[in-house]
Amino acid sequence: MKLLAVLGSIAVVLAGAALSLYPPEWVLALAGAGLAYGALSPLLYARRLLFMAGAAPHAALAAASIGAALGAWGLDSVLAGLVLGLSFIYTAGYAVYRGVDPDTAASLLAGFTASLGVAGLYFASSLGIQVSGIIIGDPLLASRLEAVTVAVLGLITLLILARAGDVMAYIGVDRDDAALSGARVLVYDITLYTLIALLTVGLIRIVGFILEHVLLLIPGALILPLSRGARTSTLAGGLVGLSAGLGGLLLGGAAGLPPAAVSGLILMAGYSLVLLGGARSG
Repeated sequence: MKLLAVLGSIAVVLAGAALSLYPPEWVLALAGAGLAYGALSPLLYARRLLFMAGAAPHAALAAASIGAALGAWGLDSVLAGLVLGLSFIYTAGYAVYRGVDPDTAASLLAGFTASLGVAGLYFASSLGIQVSGIIIGDPLLASRLEAVTVAVLGLITLLILARAGDVMAYIGVDRDDAALSGARVLVYDITLYTLIALLTVGLIRIVGFILEHVLLLIPGALILPLSRGARTSTLAGGLVGLSAGLGGLLLGGAAGLPPAAVSGLILMAGYSLVLLGGARSG
């Protein structure tokens, strides 16, 4: 609880500073993204789905680029991309559910969607569609509706994982025992992979391909040595991601650097401190 109190205090101070200096849309977009990805990150470690988390943005990139190209033909580009991305990640998740090694399923997902993504980006650019924003992203360009959507999605993700994250994590430890104890393994798996898909495919145009990797993979590595229990790890991860997003906004604005880049550097600096503290105590 002391860890959560410290992280919560840091998040409140950063939020107050950010709101006093920048438009609320910027603060909501970065805070929501950090909260969502940070809350999910520890569970990805517990479920041994890190490779899948690294592959998911590739699926999102492929889906978004193909969706953008389909948009030039009159279809809803966002909806088309979301449907494609969900189908990619559901397929990989179903393979894991049926017993395929998670790393193998993620490798196939990454390889297939990386190739498809290159083709989609080329095709979209040939139609005159600006594709750089899909790769880099810019939360500072989010509209008010988009910013509020990201913030709400972050809160929903945090609430779902705080409620069900312990069972989801235990499924990764002993799937058979979890099923025998009455847990609806398929339902929990569908929920987990839906969150992964929505947070990567649904937010790639706002957050960007690069920042998705950073916020999905680093907070869990930073938090797990400091926390015990799925719920505490979820809450702590969400607060770390939120603080990194807001810290990136504040420091990036002061230094004239992209918030996404600074957020990643903040998380790596935090992980280095945790690693150094562990080495000293050892």
